[in-house]
Amino acid sequence: MNEELARLLRSAEQGDRSVLPRLREALDADATLWKEYGDLALQAEASLVRLAAGNNVLLAESLLRKLHALKGELTAEVATPLERLLVERVTATWLQAAYCDAVAAQAGPSSEARSRLLLQQQDAAHRRHLTAVKALAMVKKLLRPAPSPIQIARGLDRSGPAPRCDRVAIAGAMPAGN
Repeated sequence: MNEELARLLRSAEQGDRSVLPRLREALDADATLWKEYGDLALQAEASLVRLAAGNNVLLAESLLRKLHALKGELTAEVATPLERLLVERVTATWLQAAYCDAVAAQAGPSSEARSRLLLQQQDAAHRRHLTAVKALAMVKKLLRPAPSPIQIARGLDRSGPAPRCDRVAIAGAMPAGN
């Protein structure tokens, strides 16, 4: 990023409305600027990583890589925009839940009120994560193409010996019927 663009962005961040025309030109010229800066999910993710890692650069970098790997595992090659949004939510809630677990585990002896608060935060983060996972799984299932009649028939084809019937017919018995 050149120095002039950096100054422009700093001025805009500080609320200088006089730079708005030039800012719009810069955002139109380079879509990555507004896509990254305006991605609140990415901003929240970065904030959570900073919160969890503190000054530990190794932990921060490792968390970013873990999140990237999780996103790759959860995103199909041809993911829809909705699936990508839900993957972002699943990874964010995973990070929140893991952070709450770590805080609770490292809390040590504390007051009953503090312990209760940590447990409530942990439970809430866990519920949010499960809700996000469920939503992603449901959308993936709904978007999966329905099986063709041929695929269904192949699934019904039970190659091999016919199932045995261990019941013995009773001579002279008539089946009951209406």
